[in-house]
Amino acid sequence: MKVKIIDHQDLSAAEKQINEFLKKVEVKELVDIKFGTRFKNDAEGHTFVILYEENMASGVEDPQIYE
Repeated sequence: MKVKIIDHQDLSAAEKQINEFLKKVEVKELVDIKFGTRFKNDAEGHTFVILYEENMASGVEDPQIYE
């Protein structure tokens, strides 16, 4: 399992960035998305934590096999 963090002030820009990330070949399956909003000095910010299963390329061994 992998984690991707996206931090942005504009929700529509963050949405576009998340959608582009989820289209990538490295994302096998979306597990969960966590969302947080913060306010500092009258500025709003949003943080997204994306949990996903990595798409292993053929011929590449899964490093978790040996753990």
